[in-house]
Amino acid sequence: MESQASDPEVTRPASQPIHRVTTLHDVRVPVSDGLELSANLWLPEPRDDVPDERFPAILELIPYRKDDWRAASDQARGEWLAARGFALCRLDVRGTGSSPGIALDEYTARETQDGYEAVQWLAAQPWCNGNVGMWGISYGGFTSIQVAKLRPPALKAIVPMMATDDRYTDDVHYIGGCVTVSELSQYAVSMVGMNAMPPKAEYRGAAWADEWRERLEGTPVWLFEWLRQQRDGPYWRQGSLAPDYDAIEAAIFSIGGWMDSYVDPVLRMHERCSAPRKSLIGNWVHSYPDDAYPGPNLDWYHELVRFFDHWLKGVDNGVMDEPGFVVFRHEYAEPEPFPKQWPGHWLAFETWPSPASRELALHLAPGPTALVGELLRNARPDAAVERFRHRPTTGTRASLSWGAGGAPNGLPRDLRPDESLIPTFTSGPLEEPLDVVGFAAAELAWESSAPVATAVVRLMDVAPDGTSSQVTAGILNLTHRDSHASPAPLEPGAVHHVRVPMRATAHRFLPGHRIRLSVASAYWPVIWPSPIRAEYGLHLGGSGGSRLVLPVLPADAPTKPVPPFKTTPAGLVDPGSYRDEPPVWQITDDVIDGSVTVTTSEFGEVVLPDGRTSLYSGERLEMTASDEDPAVARMQNEVVYRLRDGGSEIRIEASGTVRSTETDFHMNVGLQVTLDGARFFERGWFETIPRRLV
Repeated sequence: MESQASDPEVTRPASQPIHRVTTLHDVRVPVSDGLELSANLWLPEPRDDVPDERFPAILELIPYRKDDWRAASDQARGEWLAARGFALCRLDVRGTGSSPGIALDEYTARETQDGYEAVQWLAAQPWCNGNVGMWGISYGGFTSIQVAKLRPPALKAIVPMMATDDRYTDDVHYIGGCVTVSELSQYAVSMVGMNAMPPKAEYRGAAWADEWRERLEGTPVWLFEWLRQQRDGPYWRQGSLAPDYDAIEAAIFSIGGWMDSYVDPVLRMHERCSAPRKSLIGNWVHSYPDDAYPGPNLDWYHELVRFFDHWLKGVDNGVMDEPGFVVFRHEYAEPEPFPKQWPGHWLAFETWPSPASRELALHLAPGPTALVGELLRNARPDAAVERFRHRPTTGTRASLSWGAGGAPNGLPRDLRPDESLIPTFTSGPLEEPLDVVGFAAAELAWESSAPVATAVVRLMDVAPDGTSSQVTAGILNLTHRDSHASPAPLEPGAVHHVRVPMRATAHRFLPGHRIRLSVASAYWPVIWPSPIRAEYGLHLGGSGGSRLVLPVLPADAPTKPVPPFKTTPAGLVDPGSYRDEPPVWQITDDVIDGSVTVTTSEFGEVVLPDGRTSLYSGERLEMTASDEDPAVARMQNEVVYRLRDGGSEIRIEASGTVRSTETDFHMNVGLQVTLDGARFFERGWFETIPRRLV
């Protein structure tokens, strides 16, 4: 049993549950253009001996339906926080859930202004002490950062979890200037269905059907605009913090996971923001750190409350005296798609980047056979070329998406089947541990026979038995080699020197293990393949040959004591119930057609605590690419939402298909809505968008 002296709840205390809780539904929050947005509030009740007690507020602003889809988890979180003296406000984004208006796009300027005004409205409530925080995972983390950039006076602190500072470089739309597949269209079509859901009928009265129909007729398909905006520019700067990092004055506590697609922003914001800040990164996928895989896990609620205790309640609890940058450095584990835990150790630093970090360059050299090369500490003086051809279906042994999540969205498996068809470069066995912490990069001398090409690099930890486990990866549309805003075609036959950054990591290579870098031209189904048949050459050796650059922490690098995290559950109630159907993640190799199809599905149903309201939802994806014709690829998505509420049944079916040719993307999105079995709304959208060097 843990002694009191080492108990995290004693050594690192947080507010305790001492308040009764009042719950308010559909509280109307006025904003300056005349709308009244819909919020649910969980309010602490003043203690009997402190009748004039006032409380800070925490705002979560997201489009994910507080009255059904997120109702159970919102209730659990709201009651838990309110019992500890924080009022939780769950606000539906305009045009979603029970809020009026139209959701014209994600993260619009008007939406962010709504957040600013909601913060100030909360601060002015008679029960509030004038201090407001924001938090959220994913979308809610984005809105926390975006609202903080506007500097509402009452906003004192934010806790963005798995979120980004840059919508172009680090979101579901583009990776390294490449159009995503398994995330972009999937999320966009899913949101067509989600945005078509109605406000809660009992909140809108006789106007309910008219307001719902207005939403259905006015809400656009976000995907179309995302695909029109293939280059960085003003569209993507809206909703991004970058490059204006000093805009945020509120204290920042960023939480990320190495296996999540939004981990790079944690490091960037910690390095570039000037506001008081803390950062925490575990092994986790895109989920909550108390149960996300791979572990180890911790009670993130305890960390959140300690941070808000300090900044919103003025509690002198020492939270800002602890190390500002804490990460888990993982070690080799047998690769599997859904690992429970990875071995390793927590590391704590006063700040980031560590001044002790240094670069280790390993040079790519040819090996005894084609495609099987070496990594050497010293470049060979003789020049050589490793040639390979464009294979659009490469990548299916890796993760389903750029960042993993719940099943079927898993992690890479043993990569050797992928590696057998692409160039790999492997070091000799290490004699001592090597800690790689930060951003690795591949600096490649790349020759292409086509003007458009993609470089995909993967860093692997090769075990003594030969198993190849992915540590991190990088993707770059090589037409974006100098700029995401102004891409330029490659000159066929010329050698271009390009730098392909990889996603940040913290990994220890153990003695006896080997370092491997693979180089490919595709990452299916993560990104859309470049559309032209091509042969590539990696130029090796000499003064300008290709190399791998690793950020290495020496064994004697100074670190700080790691705070004793609370690892026991936070103890939230579990209202309602949930059942899910078996997920699907299948890969089909069509030998006759020369194509590879990745099929996924996930469906489940949540039943709310009232026992009468339920929401069944899910989606099925089918993604096909061809080695025979790189230009021809296809993604099809089918989404279902079925809501039973107030005696009515609402069924929403959204479908989306994106097909590519060498010159265009062809999109077809459909929506069908029924109310109690009768057709209520139906619409289709069609658009062709030219490929602009993607």
